[in-house]
Amino acid sequence: MIEDAIALARVHAPLLAVAAPIAGAALCIVTLNARFGWIIGVFASLISAAIATDLAARALVFGAPLRTAAEGVALVPDRLGAFAAGVVSVAALLAAIGAGARASASRDGALTIVLVLLSAAGWLAAAYTTNALVLMLGTEIAWLAGVGVVALGGEGKRTPLNAAARMLSVGAVGVAFSMVGLALIADATGTLSLSMLAENLSFDSQPFSVGFALVLGGVALKAGVAPFHLWVGAAFTRANAATLLAVGCVSAAGALLAIVRVVSYGVVAPEFGAAVFWALAPLGVACVVIGSVQAIGARDLRRLIAYALTAQMGGVMLCVSLGSPAGFAAGLIQITAIVGAGLALFGAATVSESYKVNDIDGLARRAPFSSAAFTFGAASLIGAPMTIGFLGRWRLVEAGVGVDWWWPVGAMTLASLAAVFYGGQLIERVYFRRAQEVQARSGDRWRYASFPALAAGVIVIALGLAPQALLAAADAAAMVAP
Repeated sequence: MIEDAIALARVHAPLLAVAAPIAGAALCIVTLNARFGWIIGVFASLISAAIATDLAARALVFGAPLRTAAEGVALVPDRLGAFAAGVVSVAALLAAIGAGARASASRDGALTIVLVLLSAAGWLAAAYTTNALVLMLGTEIAWLAGVGVVALGGEGKRTPLNAAARMLSVGAVGVAFSMVGLALIADATGTLSLSMLAENLSFDSQPFSVGFALVLGGVALKAGVAPFHLWVGAAFTRANAATLLAVGCVSAAGALLAIVRVVSYGVVAPEFGAAVFWALAPLGVACVVIGSVQAIGARDLRRLIAYALTAQMGGVMLCVSLGSPAGFAAGLIQITAIVGAGLALFGAATVSESYKVNDIDGLARRAPFSSAAFTFGAASLIGAPMTIGFLGRWRLVEAGVGVDWWWPVGAMTLASLAAVFYGGQLIERVYFRRAQEVQARSGDRWRYASFPALAAGVIVIALGLAPQALLAAADAAAMVAP
């Protein structure tokens, strides 16, 4: 009986993984109790993560056939989508624990938890579809939920609304790009099914390339890829835990993984493959340079971390620009490293009520677990050995050298050097400086909010020490065919 239920659940795994956070959000709306909603949100996220990671492990690590029920045109996953859903679902679970613990004591806590769950559901839907229109709809639902989290979760009265308005403006531009791009793709190929593109190579490549470029531009705006990160500074200047974890980690991961999936299908057109390199490679370099400079000059801890992660996104763009399975696999590992470092750093940053960089001076004496999370996350940003950040950089070097493209390797070396400066500064402040004044801490709620940060830090180190399963999953996911 139990085995039959598990088998049935596995057949409908994509639908259940998306439905779980939606059902949790519906229950939260019915109750409108923030503390009870936090429990529901964590439980729904746990179910979703269990289903998604089980599907990813079976398909990518153990080599089981990826056979799921076709839920209409929407949820027919491929292997890359299974990998993406696994990463997003785990990030959403940790974000729900940390963000929900803080939101449960706020006035709009229940609604914040609802939006965090809807954001996760949107990104999971985008991961589990091979239909370009459904992918765009899932992305937009997740983005609008993230805008709501920013509007509710900021400090001050006007600042979060200004940030949300900026995000809406950027999102509107992204929607326009995506809609025009989808129209051009449909006109050139006669289909919006990404999985059908490899079977239909007789289309007009020019409108196809323009359409895909517009779709990529729309998603890149939502990922916060420099120089399209106009909303990042405003969103994170007064952000609270919910915004930092849900938008800074879950949404960033979902958008970056969407970029990888779109490009992996688009390179079936030879002309588009060349165009992808010349579009994404300079974008990756710009992302590394701009993000690193802004991180070095930041005085607010939230902005420093956000810009540092933006610089790391440049590595993903460089990986994807190679247009090869090795490049896609390296990009997937790099995204996993970004999520792990982001959860560790953003989660640890919420240990105090103030987010000035100098407020973490001597943090190791006051909060050893948060200090450990800071150290693990900063070490991964630097690309220190025995961390997943090092693994992502090494795979990029392998992929670049394999096709005799050395300058992407040089760009990532530059990113690592910059990360040594701002990442090393964080570690130095935490362990080797004395606090100038006693900082307020967030009391009992931090016991819950600290869990995702420390868990993410442990994952960063664990995957760096034993990366076999992650490498196997990334290599399998990079082979696009379902």
